[in-house]
Amino acid sequence: MEPVSSADHLIAVLRRRLLERTQAKGGGRPEAGKQQEKAPSGLDTLAALQGAEPSQLRRACVQALLTEQFGAALINDAQFQQIVSRVSDTIAADPQASSLIDQVIAQLRPR
Repeated sequence: MEPVSSADHLIAVLRRRLLERTQAKGGGRPEAGKQQEKAPSGLDTLAALQGAEPSQLRRACVQALLTEQFGAALINDAQFQQIVSRVSDTIAADPQASSLIDQVIAQLRPR
């Protein structure tokens, strides 16, 4: 059995959060009285930009989810940004995780 690294733990957290977001969106409109979940930290604005690179959007999504999970105080920390980059690269290498993050971003884009 392989030891679980901190990157593996972060990927598991992100995968769970991405699954929750895609299942919560469910393809339908929110019912009356239920508030739609807000996209984290300006990610909806970035997703709306026509010229935004997919890799930038994926990294921004990873950063927003990690910031949401671990707190906004880390956002300017160089080590946190290194973790965001490593997790983004790891997700890009995993077709299932990459597909999940692309689904979240697609749901943030204006229709």
